[in-house]
Amino acid sequence: MSNYTYRDATADDAEALSAFARDTWVATFGHQYPPHDLRAFLDAKFSADIQRREIADANTRYRLAFDDQGLAGYCMMGALDMPVDDTRGLELHRLYLHQRAKGAGVGDALLRETIAWAKSKSASALYLSVWENNERAQRFYRRYGFEDHSEWDFMVGSVADCDYIWKLKL
Repeated sequence: MSNYTYRDATADDAEALSAFARDTWVATFGHQYPPHDLRAFLDAKFSADIQRREIADANTRYRLAFDDQGLAGYCMMGALDMPVDDTRGLELHRLYLHQRAKGAGVGDALLRETIAWAKSKSASALYLSVWENNERAQRFYRRYGFEDHSEWDFMVGSVADCDYIWKLKL
């Protein structure tokens, strides 16, 4: 079993973060989309330049988890980017884990840090979006008290996925 270390991202992490985000997203969801839609989504969300800008944004926080093999997972949190009417709410934008880190407590550690961060910002609630068919993630978030809030279309290129918006009152 690996020991994990955690730290905030810096601009120097942008390239590795971009590759990690693309790889984990494709491994989990990539089989569902036409190649041109998948490519458009990955380019729009996970380029190194986008990662660099997000890391530099004072309203966004990236938390990274490392093991002896390198980057094992990360979360991104910040201002709401979903159709939610809550001026004091914050969002967990991403919580991505390498397969080797699943079930090792890394997701728990990252989510606990996200919740603590949202509380430190005096947020009213923490929101997240989870794909309707991602039952493993849904079970994970339910354990922390996230509840149904609404649904929205999460766009991957021209494909609209039904995602649930869940809320944790803080």
